[in-house]
Amino acid sequence: MTEDKKISLGIYKSQQKLLESLAGIIIVPSSLKVVDINTGIINEGEGNQRSWANLTAVDTLLYEKFESIGQEEFCPTFKVKLKNYLGEDLSQLQDMNISFEDFELAFVTDKYKQPIGLALVLELETISVN
Repeated sequence: MTEDKKISLGIYKSQQKLLESLAGIIIVPSSLKVVDINTGIINEGEGNQRSWANLTAVDTLLYEKFESIGQEEFCPTFKVKLKNYLGEDLSQLQDMNISFEDFELAFVTDKYKQPIGLALVLELETISVN
């Protein structure tokens, strides 16, 4: 039997405190399918440049249901940010099912740094290809 998890709405002293509260109630599928990979360099050409990578993923079971009726392009997606990414080749993850043990949550923000959604944050070395 699962216990209903609730969050009390109100004002949080920081984004991190809100994310910590949300982490306890968000259900993350045990297997994800990677449908797109984006990489780049932040502050390119400057002394503090670093690589970044995001995966676009779908719930594997939900994707299979959409695919069975020919509507896979309408399956909801979400962003997976890769923490401590150092420019590794990610091509082996494209169109693969992945699993992971631990995750963090982060806000997805618009160009004005306003939160518009949530993303999973994973470390590349904790991802297993199924």
